[in-house]
Amino acid sequence: MELHRNINRTVIVSFFALFLGTSAAQAHHESETLPLRAGDAADTCVANSQQIRVTVKGTTHKGLLKVELYKPDDKFLKDESRKVRLPAKDGPMMVCLNIDAPGTFAVTGYHDLDADRSLDKSWNFKPKEPFGVVNAETLKEKKRPKFEQVSFEVGPKGADVILILVDPKEK
Repeated sequence: MELHRNINRTVIVSFFALFLGTSAAQAHHESETLPLRAGDAADTCVANSQQIRVTVKGTTHKGLLKVELYKPDDKFLKDESRKVRLPAKDGPMMVCLNIDAPGTFAVTGYHDLDADRSLDKSWNFKPKEPFGVVNAETLKEKKRPKFEQVSFEVGPKGADVILILVDPKEK
């Protein structure tokens, strides 16, 4: 029974390693230290397909990257419709999210440096970890952006967007 469990775990870790482009040993090590779950995986990136391809800038090889996809009927910044978590890497990262149909969407994200699966906040509820919103010019304001301010249209061939994470320590 224990051998069967270990074999299944090795197969699952190897699958995610191939999916994420890492070696099985590296994926096994990361799965031991990072709280990844089966539903955290991003979709495979395919150009000109019905998906949102997010280039995330501002990450380092520490902790987790979380990207959230919102639709107009979601509670923006309160209840995400889809979330993806993956080990953070140095440099720009590509995260792809399949969508059911063209429409209006918003994308946010943050670099979960301590990999505790939550955005660390200070006493006044401002983020303590790098965060961002696609169409980030609204972040210059001192208040939370509204869905309408940061949303964008996605057609049948998808969309390529950029998410720049802002380090609150440098702001």
